[in-house]
Amino acid sequence: MNTNRMIEFAKNERTTTYFRDYAIQEIRLAYRIMEYLAPDTTFPPKINEETKTLIFYGRYDDAVERIIDEELICTDLGSSSGNDALKHNAIELMKYLLPIYKQNLSNTKEKRRLELLEELQKLEATDETK
Repeated sequence: MNTNRMIEFAKNERTTTYFRDYAIQEIRLAYRIMEYLAPDTTFPPKINEETKTLIFYGRYDDAVERIIDEELICTDLGSSSGNDALKHNAIELMKYLLPIYKQNLSNTKEKRRLELLEELQKLEATDETK
């Protein structure tokens, strides 16, 4: 059964401009992350390779900051706890989607690129421990 998302939203959300703006930013950010890690095959998104590399390296904080500041140009919510929660949720989404993305990769070239990035990440980690 298909649930009505507007009804679910109305049941759970508060009615102030702050929460409206927060919900809008949350959806915009989630969709942008999905463009990187769950892209539409019919209408492939335009992505930033540097941001994608940050995600693959596990540098989620940097990737989220880049998406917010440079790609979406999200406005400040006026609440540091709201901004922190938005970033935290975005990082959780990246951590959730990345293994699914890796598992679903069918493009051989992209798979190889990801393998090389992971190998490079391991090498850099061993260099840091020395």
